[in-house]
Amino acid sequence: WNDSLHIAEAGVNYYRWHLNQYIEAENPDIQDGKSWCCKVGGVEYGQDADQCRNGDFIICGTCDGEACYEHDYYNPQGELTGKFVLEIKAKKICGQILGVYINSTGSTIKYPNLKRKVEAKFASTSVADYAYMLNDGVWAGSDREIYGKYHSNSGIRMDGTHNSLVTSSVNDWLCTSSFSCSSASCPEGCNPEGANCRCDGVCGTGSPKDLWRFPIPPFDFDGITADLNRMKNLANDKGIYFPPSTGEGYHVIFKDSGKFDIKIVTGLGAIRAYSMEQGWHWSYERITAEEDFQLDVSLPSGCGLIFVEDDLWVEGTVKGKITIASADLISVPSIDTSVFLNGNLDYTLLDGSDSLAVITEKDVLIPLYSPNEMILRGVFVAQKGHFGREHYSCGNYWPECKRDELIMYGSVVSNGRVGTKWTYYGGTWASGYNQRKNYFDAKLSRDPPPLLPYVSKELKLISWEEIQ
Repeated sequence: WNDSLHIAEAGVNYYRWHLNQYIEAENPDIQDGKSWCCKVGGVEYGQDADQCRNGDFIICGTCDGEACYEHDYYNPQGELTGKFVLEIKAKKICGQILGVYINSTGSTIKYPNLKRKVEAKFASTSVADYAYMLNDGVWAGSDREIYGKYHSNSGIRMDGTHNSLVTSSVNDWLCTSSFSCSSASCPEGCNPEGANCRCDGVCGTGSPKDLWRFPIPPFDFDGITADLNRMKNLANDKGIYFPPSTGEGYHVIFKDSGKFDIKIVTGLGAIRAYSMEQGWHWSYERITAEEDFQLDVSLPSGCGLIFVEDDLWVEGTVKGKITIASADLISVPSIDTSVFLNGNLDYTLLDGSDSLAVITEKDVLIPLYSPNEMILRGVFVAQKGHFGREHYSCGNYWPECKRDELIMYGSVVSNGRVGTKWTYYGGTWASGYNQRKNYFDAKLSRDPPPLLPYVSKELKLISWEEIQ
């Protein structure tokens, strides 16, 4: 009984090794090195055949429905002591395999009818495994509660509380006044250097400190460009592609039916705004005119991928697994596009069957006229810019500069510094969302939307259980 379980586990370990031999390929070999995936009536079929499919899954290693990928198991002395039989279920979206379930049944030669079966899931680590993935220094204030992994390629001042790893790719960094550091008042883990503070990769009064790690290898933000090119090609082939618009960009509204409307933005209003990257500038973000382009658009079965070659405004309720990307890969020199989160982004179901990724070259921004109480669900990726809400001058003309509450479920990937609340020196609320709550979505990590950038392409164990 014990040996049968160990042999079943050996089958899982063998198959993990097999998968990771083909890590550079777009699709791993899930056929266990064989020329066929399944057999029906004695006829062999490959992994792309309909006979080996069940919904979104490819099922390999079955012969008329029964598991039949059989391997001999040898003990360390080279003696044949058992067998394991594998059945492989691979999740395929937009023609790409995103995760693999392995069912391995083990038994000994001496007692072949005494079998034990385990199921393991392997998947590459996507950015959805993190609550925050940043490329710039960041300050999480004492009012922040962070659920999920938090990483920066630069330094982190962590004064909030967190329930998972906080990691930095630097051993030390210069904490300046923009992080409320000064030589007269250095945070924990820092020492004065000129007018500023030289700090550990992660510093501050936050807790628990035993979850802080630095330095660790950085995340490759430049690599997202390759992902955007791949998304464009796949959208042309299997998803939906929209070329540069005849106006200022596109406005996509998701519907709880699983369809969406797309409009062409024909007029924009300029708003005076401030950001760390640009200082005070005119932000062309408010839609003043638009016209219908396509209504009640259905996504292709098995590929919830939308690619727009222009700026994008997005909102609505998502049904199914959708990735929407905005990039200009045509213009020379290139023009980096941005996404504006024009309204709430929610799901029809919260059981993991719905998910969303929003990916763009430059910024992912929450505009001035966003909802007073806003909900955002999904993974938001700003490759070259930043995720956040810019600072607007408050007053009778623009009372919308202050909003009450922002609740986010998912992940933020931002090249630049993230911020959705602005304060004056001394901590007085200046603009943005007064209350901010961020929750890591474990369902996104286990079963992400299509084609998210990878932290690691190696297929790693996500779950394991013994089944009957």
